[in-house]
Amino acid sequence: MSDWPKISGIISDLDGVAYRGDDPIESAVAAFRTWEAAGLPYAFVTNNSTKSAEEFADKLNAMGIPATAERIVTTSAAAAARLSQLLPTGARVMVIGASALHQAVVNCGFELKDKDVSAVVVGLDRTFTFDKLARAQTALLGGAIFIGTNADQMLPNGSGFEPGAGSILKAIETASRVPPIIIGKPQPDLVAKALKILGTPPTTTFMLGDQVGTDIVAGHLAGLQTILVKTGVQETGPFPINPDFEVDTLAKIPVTLSASKKGLVK
Repeated sequence: MSDWPKISGIISDLDGVAYRGDDPIESAVAAFRTWEAAGLPYAFVTNNSTKSAEEFADKLNAMGIPATAERIVTTSAAAAARLSQLLPTGARVMVIGASALHQAVVNCGFELKDKDVSAVVVGLDRTFTFDKLARAQTALLGGAIFIGTNADQMLPNGSGFEPGAGSILKAIETASRVPPIIIGKPQPDLVAKALKILGTPPTTTFMLGDQVGTDIVAGHLAGLQTILVKTGVQETGPFPINPDFEVDTLAKIPVTLSASKKGLVK
């Protein structure tokens, strides 16, 4: 994996790649700053539905990683957009998740309710309770649509790992026997949207992530080459596919500043 091709764009995961929880990964900060200086366009895609694109941009900039909300694709916004394809404006929706997910659903014209709802939308909820589980069960058994932002079982943080949204989804699915519609990675939707935002050729745009089962699979399904960085979740396999490249840190991705500032070249 030593022969690096030209890279005209990067689509990157966040948790485990740019930072772990609230702790920046210093090699990643340096890499993104170098890419910004080189004029290499990059965007972020995240399964984490607890923040809006604006909040993620603020977090990244505070860590020293140049970022704009326009180039951050979140599952909260994507889940609400999918809901707009399935239900009429004004429909009653139960949301289990952080305030960013609630706000995204409201922004798409839906009414937040806890009963008699047409859909249940679930993301990472650090205040998840048995009562929320019971209300979701009742709604789903009554025929509500079940949408999950992502199926990540765990998330990296500063000291190790914490349960992900997938843990909550599994509890609700077990209680209701209704499988969720998954919005985030490994589905390719977020990556495809980020690629459209960047406008770079798919043949030379790379998906960067720390998990094969989500990031690398999503990149592959979107038709991109992939880079696995080993700074986040350490998976054991077996894996359905292999990444095109593997690096210990983002500093291992070779960079040459080009006069035209059109990307990375070998």
